[in-house]
Amino acid sequence: MGLPWAGLWLKRLWVFLQVALHVAMGKVLLTLFPGRVKKNILAQNPNFAYDMWGSTLFSIPYFWFILKVHWQRLEDKTEEGGLAPNCPVVHLSGQRSNIWDFMQDGWAFKNNVAIRNHRNLQDRLQAARLLLDRSPQCPVVVDTMQNVSSQLYAALPERLYVLQEGKILYKGKPGPWNYHPEEVRAVLEKFNS
Repeated sequence: MGLPWAGLWLKRLWVFLQVALHVAMGKVLLTLFPGRVKKNILAQNPNFAYDMWGSTLFSIPYFWFILKVHWQRLEDKTEEGGLAPNCPVVHLSGQRSNIWDFMQDGWAFKNNVAIRNHRNLQDRLQAARLLLDRSPQCPVVVDTMQNVSSQLYAALPERLYVLQEGKILYKGKPGPWNYHPEEVRAVLEKFNS
């Protein structure tokens, strides 16, 4: 059940200090060497929309988001080969079910959509309906506003999983820069052969 309470808060404090140092150093480097920072970021991810997002790097909202992501990873309870958490999700119709209800068929995301943070379940459902315009070959459901699925799967900002019969067959690294859809494809192809 995760780390003991005191141990978790000590780790959170350590992560807070690490993230604060990362953001402070990043801000200094971005101020002193903006061209070099842009070049390094684009070398890591050529598809990054630097002109659109570069100004947000190393800002206060950036700090809080990165801190939230790292704190959530401290409580990651999923393991490849382990039991997959059966989290509640919500259909676009508003009907509630659990994530295991969708383990009959394989599916994959082909593209991603930029969506603002949701203030309530209706915002989240409306954002999910945007995916329907892209004709996904999978069911579309959303996490509850308590973000149970996101927390149990340590999926912030995004993470790829392959689940079957309540088991985790594949657990990818956190995205967007550290995940590899080709690994998911290989797992699914191996499974189907």
